Amino acid sequence: MTVKKFILLALAILLAFFAGAQDLPQTDCLVKAASRWGAPCEKCEIYKDGYKRDFSGTYSVDLKNTCSDLVEVKVAVQEKGGTWRIFPVKTLTGNEVLTVFACQGTGKYIYWARRVNDTEIILPSDHEILTEYRSR
Repeated sequence: MTVKKFILLALAILLAFFAGAQDLPQTDCLVKAASRWGAPCEKCEIYKDGYKRDFSGTYSVDLKNTCSDLVEVKVAVQEKGGTWRIFPVKTLTGNEVLTVFACQGTGKYIYWARRVNDTEIILPSDHEILTEYRSR
């Protein structure tokens, strides 16, 4: 094998590698950046001793888009009792973080992601999530 053929082969392999990287599933772009128990949450209204807000069961998680593509994300966080707090579809830019929560959380969450305007991947409806993942 000549040096010229070897260089062309190496370039072809590198090009194929980088081209394949563009086909990664969009769920690979979403990573858990942080999670917290007991953080104050404006939308959680659970009271202790009749008048004092209690955030001890609050679970929140930050999901970050690590890709440069715009990604549509749907997330559900499990509440005690097995129900899911479902969040509307949100579009995240590169490095943007989405924070979701459960007022009485179990620490479980699920998410779906797709490129913006990708019609091949269908995000589940709220009803599908509630019935499919009940008490999981």
